[in-house]
Amino acid sequence: MEFTPRRTFWLALCWLGATQSLSWGIAVTRVGVWPGNVAAIIGFALLTLVALVGVFRPEWIGGPDERTPVWWAAAVAAAVGTVALLL
Repeated sequence: MEFTPRRTFWLALCWLGATQSLSWGIAVTRVGVWPGNVAAIIGFALLTLVALVGVFRPEWIGGPDERTPVWWAAAVAAAVGTVALLL
């Protein structure tokens, strides 16, 4: 598996979705189940699933072929999401 910019774009979004799903899951255990919490978990889980398809089959979904501002935004979002989870 070659890590092209398109594949790393989807990998960053997959990582963002996974970390945020975990973060919202922790929030649910702390404050209980609220409709907003459940919606956030479902949304980020869906992002993770779609991004997984993009990681393994990037030609099906598309994505940036070069390191464009959108690519960098996904990479920064994944990094910020990781830091938010750790804090």
